[in-house]
Amino acid sequence: MLKRTLSVLLIGAFIAMSLSACKSQPKNTPETTTQQVTTAEPTASGGDEDPAVAMGLPAYTGEPVELRFTWWGSDTRAERTNKVIELFQQAYPAIKITGEPKPSDSYWDTLATQLAGGDAPDIMQFGGNYPDYTTYLTPLQDFVGKQLQVSTAEEFDQAPIATGTLGGNLYGICLGTNSLVLFYNKTMLEAAGCPLPPETWTWDEMIEYGKEIKDKLPDGVYPFVDNSVNQANYLSYFFRQIDEPLWTSEEKTYATVEGCTEWFKLWEDMRAEGLIPDIETTAGYAETSVDNSIFVAGQAAIGLFWTNQLTSYQGAMTDELALATLPTGEHNGLAIQVSQYLSINNKCENTEAAALFINFFVKNEEAGEILGTDRGIPSSPTVREKAQQNATEIDQKLFAYLDTVIENSIPQDPNLPNDQEFIDNLKLIGQQIAFGESSLEDGGQQLYDLIAKLMVK
Repeated sequence: MLKRTLSVLLIGAFIAMSLSACKSQPKNTPETTTQQVTTAEPTASGGDEDPAVAMGLPAYTGEPVELRFTWWGSDTRAERTNKVIELFQQAYPAIKITGEPKPSDSYWDTLATQLAGGDAPDIMQFGGNYPDYTTYLTPLQDFVGKQLQVSTAEEFDQAPIATGTLGGNLYGICLGTNSLVLFYNKTMLEAAGCPLPPETWTWDEMIEYGKEIKDKLPDGVYPFVDNSVNQANYLSYFFRQIDEPLWTSEEKTYATVEGCTEWFKLWEDMRAEGLIPDIETTAGYAETSVDNSIFVAGQAAIGLFWTNQLTSYQGAMTDELALATLPTGEHNGLAIQVSQYLSINNKCENTEAAALFINFFVKNEEAGEILGTDRGIPSSPTVREKAQQNATEIDQKLFAYLDTVIENSIPQDPNLPNDQEFIDNLKLIGQQIAFGESSLEDGGQQLYDLIAKLMVK
């Protein structure tokens, strides 16, 4: 059943997607300050004794080289990534990779500074916001069929290749696919005598559920995390449900002032009912990592996350987590999305070596076992099959959830242009409303004006 489902998930759900991808953004990914430099003997590859060729990988034809690689993520992600770097250097001893993980809440500011200064790493991790950075990226299509073994559906799912392509140029190779999901604290709910969330529910039913459990939860614990402005993708999901897509592959928005106002009103009504924390409490949690999450702190029973975050959030908590579907609306709004991409800096002096590293990262089965589903479901059919065979209990929950939502999923919309500016201003507008500094109507108009400005900026 899982094989059939994931085949549908990664081929059928993406069939109509075109330009961009979900921002897996740093907005919810756990942070890390770990930095590790790995080393390798600088001997050339190639020839009969070439370890890469013996592993069925493309040969490296260049001289010994050192490359830098940056990503955001938890300490667990850093540990797994560095293990893959070590494995890569066994296959390609002439290529040394220096890992530069960054905290998720400062990743984009740091990268923007590095790019502006011409000192960004050679290999960079992006989300669906990569179109905002294409002036800094190397087109990858010339490596396909050579260093990048992603030419056919047998080698690599082709729909994610399409989402990483813009204006005829391939800028990013998919690291995995994921979806929005609600995590709930099963241990907490059961201990409080609360019913568990149903398999499906509408927005009204979810709110009624929150009212039902509110008084049963311990003091200081709210039914829901305030996800009104810390997850721009939740907003996009809602706009799809009310038939007002925020930004489409045709580079159009259907958002209205009324729709923007309705989103903020939904959450302010929940705040007034005590279903989400007061704004002072919410403002004390950045919700960018397990270290600053009100959900991990045990002050909320249910919150919005990405499926690939289950491992890190469960690892940060002793209570058992379980998955619930997002509330449904009149129209389907949930997409199976590309979580992250790997791209090459156009200032990289050895793009062949960088392409070989990306290929190894997404195609090598042993690397896939190490990485697991931390960055999403693998797009390589062989790596994905191996992941299913060795699925942990946590991954089994992930596969089961995707099995539930895939049939009603929709093609992925691209991110709004100038995506990070949108995220920053969305949070600012939402906080002004919650603190009583702006009315709902003024906030709705501000959000609409922001969308209109960014789509042409």
